[in-house]
Amino acid sequence: MKKIIPFVIMNLKRRKLRSYLTIIGIIVGVIAIVSLMSLSEGLKSGITEEFSKTGAQKITISSKYSMMGQGSNKGLTLDDVKEIERIGEVDFATGYLNSQTISKFSKEERQLSVTGYQVDNYEKILTQEGKELLRGKYIDSDKSNEIIIGYDLFASDEYFGKIIKLGDSIEISNNNYKVVGILDDTGNVNNDRKIYMSLENLREISNAGEKEVDGIYAFAKETSDIEKTGEKIEESLEKFRDQEDFVVTTPVKEAENRAQTLEAVSIVVVGIATISLLVGGIGILNSMYTSVLERRREIGVMKAIGARREDILGIFLIEAGIIGLIGGIIGTIGGFLIAFIVNIIGQFTGTEINLSFDITIILIALGFSFILGLIAGFLPAYQASKQQAIDSLREE
Repeated sequence: MKKIIPFVIMNLKRRKLRSYLTIIGIIVGVIAIVSLMSLSEGLKSGITEEFSKTGAQKITISSKYSMMGQGSNKGLTLDDVKEIERIGEVDFATGYLNSQTISKFSKEERQLSVTGYQVDNYEKILTQEGKELLRGKYIDSDKSNEIIIGYDLFASDEYFGKIIKLGDSIEISNNNYKVVGILDDTGNVNNDRKIYMSLENLREISNAGEKEVDGIYAFAKETSDIEKTGEKIEESLEKFRDQEDFVVTTPVKEAENRAQTLEAVSIVVVGIATISLLVGGIGILNSMYTSVLERRREIGVMKAIGARREDILGIFLIEAGIIGLIGGIIGTIGGFLIAFIVNIIGQFTGTEINLSFDITIILIALGFSFILGLIAGFLPAYQASKQQAIDSLREE
């Protein structure tokens, strides 16, 4: 083996252009697979981390019609919130509204997301969602015209030309609201650029119906089983509303839904990458067949001086394997580099994308590319090993 590898590397150097072109097919496929695996594993860990931050006890109730972008004759209301709160396993529940509004501060206007919650459990709601108060206080009155702002609006002046401080007034949809609280940095730009107010104040701004809500958050007691609590909410609301026009989503279900979506995307990308790897494998096969034809005299000489069939087979198999391995190494580096670039782009666009630099990904990529090289090179190597020395020398 010590003598074979230097000999194989020398042969590859003699055929640099062909070797490079053969390796490219492997590189492209491995880049696609490694970058996908790195990003998908990072996203999976990010999903897990997100749910650990936002609280494992939060259950979301949404209208089926609003999810499909359709109107409903009987959307979710505050009466549904009261019905949910009657369930013994539920600690508390809140209706919420979301809106995109024009906000004005320091003569600058920006369109920002505004969320309104019922004020009874404002502190618990934000805390359960992983949003801690950095300064100020929580909203405790429906009609107080008080708001809480996300961290970025306080820490950066890029939105309104100056930072917003406690006590400042922001004009939202032609109404003035006083900043009474500032949330700590969550690392999620969607949260850190948001404004929070009472449900009733946002209802007036958004012209929502008297009891209408976009959705409901129910928080199960810590001693309750989250899945069973979700089932009880579903049963109770179905009886109360006399129809099943809503969806109850627990953290487990939401994580599964996201994982399934991610898995579907992964399958498509892996399929595309596999085609590229097959093209690379065919390239190795073609290159090795050509190499066998070009080196018939060399094979004949090796057999004439005592090389056995398994020696010839080993030389060509290792050569094919090394071609695949080189493509795997370069592809792995390129895959992680692309994943890193995607991460940087995500940060600039405000999308948080985690990366996973797991040794398992590297081992899979290198092992797969090496084995692919061996498989693609087997037939040419076997053909070379069967050649008779006298026949090879006579044809030359």
